[in-house]
Amino acid sequence: MTEDDKDKAHRRMAVDASKSTEQQDGGTAGPAGKTEATMSPALQAHIGRQVRAMFDSVADEPVPEHLLRLLKDLDDSGEN
Repeated sequence: MTEDDKDKAHRRMAVDASKSTEQQDGGTAGPAGKTEATMSPALQAHIGRQVRAMFDSVADEPVPEHLLRLLKDLDDSGEN
């Protein structure tokens, strides 16, 4: 996922979130009478897909060499 794709996904999520708060008509009453906003299962699934898409690209990135060296040095020293 390119930086441009990430930016577009972020903007889409922001627009979708603002639409969902405009369309919600209440929620459940929480402690001290405060209203807790609830999300529909479809919105939760959409957010889950967006988050996974963003983090999948991060998980696919290689670990930088300096971090691998640091981990090896820590392992060699016996510290965990």
